[in-house]
Amino acid sequence: MALRYCRRHSEQLKADARAKDLLDTYNSHKFWKGIQRESRSKATKYATKVGDATGESDICIMWRNHFNSLYNSVSIADEKEKILSQLGKKKDSNISVIDVDTIIGAVRKQNKGKSAGPNGLFMETFVYGGLRLWTHLSLLLTFCVRHCYLPRSMIVTEFVPLLKDKNGDISDVNNYRAIALANVETKILETVILDMIQTNHKFDSYQFGFKKGHSTGLCTSAVKQTIEYYTSHGSHVFACFVDFTKAFDRVNYWKLFNQLLSDGVDLIFVRLLVFWYTEQQGYVRWRNVISDFFLIGNGTKQGGVLSPYLFTRYVRDIIANIVQSCTGCAIGNVFTNIFAYADDMILLAPSWAAMQQLLDLLHFYCEELDIVCNSKKTVCMMFKPRCKDKIVADEFPPFSIGSQKLMYVDKFKYLGHIINDRLNDNDDICREIKNLFTRCNMLITRFKKCSAEVKCVLFRTYCLCVYNIGLWKYYNTTVINKFRSAYHKSIKKFFGFSRMDSMTNILLLLKLPSFGTVMHNASVLAHAQRLRVQNSIIQYLNEILV
Repeated sequence: MALRYCRRHSEQLKADARAKDLLDTYNSHKFWKGIQRESRSKATKYATKVGDATGESDICIMWRNHFNSLYNSVSIADEKEKILSQLGKKKDSNISVIDVDTIIGAVRKQNKGKSAGPNGLFMETFVYGGLRLWTHLSLLLTFCVRHCYLPRSMIVTEFVPLLKDKNGDISDVNNYRAIALANVETKILETVILDMIQTNHKFDSYQFGFKKGHSTGLCTSAVKQTIEYYTSHGSHVFACFVDFTKAFDRVNYWKLFNQLLSDGVDLIFVRLLVFWYTEQQGYVRWRNVISDFFLIGNGTKQGGVLSPYLFTRYVRDIIANIVQSCTGCAIGNVFTNIFAYADDMILLAPSWAAMQQLLDLLHFYCEELDIVCNSKKTVCMMFKPRCKDKIVADEFPPFSIGSQKLMYVDKFKYLGHIINDRLNDNDDICREIKNLFTRCNMLITRFKKCSAEVKCVLFRTYCLCVYNIGLWKYYNTTVINKFRSAYHKSIKKFFGFSRMDSMTNILLLLKLPSFGTVMHNASVLAHAQRLRVQNSIIQYLNEILV
């Protein structure tokens, strides 16, 4: 008897230790390293199948050729001569020194626990380096900015192929993204430059990506509020979910530099970026094999400090021109015809002709910026007015982008939230039910023998992180009851209770929130975010749509 108890207690301690390791590594670089290793394994299968590559060297060469063609796919001849001539005519800058206080402020903004750059240095080297190191770094970066020059060793980028969708086609090269690992000292320099070149514009309110206090739920909420406003007032609404092909990787440097000059950015920083982006080289590391170097002619670095702002500034002109066209949906005197989260854009219009006009404008300005719309993944949706007497037609002709026809869908997963043409949340609730069971079954498989205390931490971490349920407004009672039942079943199954046990007593014992509390808290948090966010569009919608 005692032996059996000791054995069971030992298994529980081991399970608790495994759970603690999982929680500790969830936000650390070890967790993401594991994902990279799994993605590389899948990428190996792709290389062997398509490229007849049988060894690590062949696989590395294959990825090097792919990234070389991708990052040199945009023509830059005309814009390059124009920018160089402008840089030669403009006066020099007054910027003279990057002081130590600026370096300290930039270092304190950096994240620890990240991968090392090509030179093998970790960010902790500079975070804990002390005043003497920061002083030397200040002198180095001051010289770099003054002379608009960076040593070649500082601007080398290491690329790692990473699988985007594990459930997608692993033989599709578009299902991979290139994670760029840069030297950590350049991240500090990028942080300094970001504060110097960042500008604000009124059209930035339509961009929800890479902004403090903003989220996918906030963007989705604005979209659904606009659609609901029109359908409740007896109008059709047409929505187009726009997808771009390699939007970050096809950024034309020279057009971006022209935008920075038009913003009045200090000339010395533009010159530094011109040298940096036009002289940078990259290579691919595949396990223990390193490829040859290749020049990078276009695209923003995935993971760079400057990249989010540079991309949002690059596409700002598209958003501005569409809003200024005064075509599409508008609430009061504010146009709500476009919303963007990074490169995920949605167009909204109350008529078929208006939507086609918006698509023509989008196609024109995308060609101006060398951005390609993916017509296979760009889809449209039509929302009918709530009053059936005001429905004009049940079907409309297909829209087109350029010469490509677009497809209608009855539901679409936008920023992780499923939107259907009936504008109810039943489909999104079913998605969350499936995700809840998936996460719970994973916990049961791996941590069934853990103690109740550790299980509570795991359940709160993985099963209470429900995604954007604060947006749910219209749904059937049957569907929400299924979600409530799934929540209760998950708790009983994971913690080892029987089906007949009282759910109230279980929640009191485990100190877990009830289903009603989870729903209420999510709704309150979503409403609080809409009230405190610094975004003129959201603030206007809060005032008008009370």
